[in-house]
Order: sequence, then structure tokens, then C-alpha cells
Amino acid sequence: MKNLLRAIFLLTIISCQPTATEMPEEEPDLQIVDTAPSMYAVSLATAEKNIKFYDSLSKVALGIDPIRAFTIRSVDFAEAIGLPLNKLKKAKYRHLRIYLGLDEATSEFKIYLTPVDSAIMSKGIPGKDVILNGPYTGKGNSLTEDDGPYVLDFSQPCPNACDDDSPLND
Repeated sequence: MKNLLRAIFLLTIISCQPTATEMPEEEPDLQIVDTAPSMYAVSLATAEKNIKFYDSLSKVALGIDPIRAFTIRSVDFAEAIGLPLNKLKKAKYRHLRIYLGLDEATSEFKIYLTPVDSAIMSKGIPGKDVILNGPYTGKGNSLTEDDGPYVLDFSQPCPNACDDDSPLND
């Protein structure tokens, strides 16, 4: 219970919008290493199962409807990862949604990312999730399903993938 509450609290940090920072005069050379979505693709069925499991446990543990997802402006996401904002001019979607999940088999928290179409958050219009569609094939045959609807799973939870010196990792 204590770990569940900690995880929920830490995941809420994702929703914080960063303050504006100065853009460097020179545009950094962006190298994309993993271009295939298959590196992070998870079948829609797997994501739905893990999201429902997280929801059901959260309802029991907290006694309230849990936060299921966060909608984030693409510009905020890009700024957080250091992407020059002028790179967003060609972006098809202006928002993305991150759903929270929990894998019942491994007890590992998951975040699932999907683009969002036609959201206008300032007007309370949530937009529609864009569910990506295969084919996709993971490296080393890591995925058993290689076609159909999928979402992206970029989960690398702490403590395995965190900055030990960060004040947020206390």
C-alpha cells in the first residue's frame, strides 16, 4: 500500500508543466537511434489489461476512482526532453496521453503513451486517443503479437532507471 501510494505520487510529477527555458542559438544535432516503434510497442490488449488492473487495485487501496491518465501538450513534452520547439511545426498531434498501468504478473508499474487528436485542453475538450496500428515486430522476437493495434510503453521504473543523486529520488 505504501509503495502504491509512493508510485502514484511520483507519477503525478509527470503532469507538471516545465517553465520556459531559453533555446540554444545553435540547434543540436538530433540522432535517433531506435526509429522502429516495435522497440516500445505493446499490444492494445496488454495495455488495456494492465490499465484495468491498476484501476481496480487503486480503487481498493484508495477508495476513490484513480487517476487513469495524464494529457500533456506536445510542446511541454518536447521541452522536457530538450527537443527544439521549432521541430514541432511538422508534428501531426498537439497532445499525447500517458495512461498508468500495473502488470499483474510482474507487479511492475507501466506507462502507456498514445497520441491525442483534436484536444483543446483550455476549453475542456479532451480529444480522441489515436491507437496506433501494426504491423510491428520486436527485436529478438520479443513481441508475440506482430500485427494490430498497439500503444507505446517507455516504462523504465525506478529504482533501476533513476538518478541516485536527484532530490526527487529520496
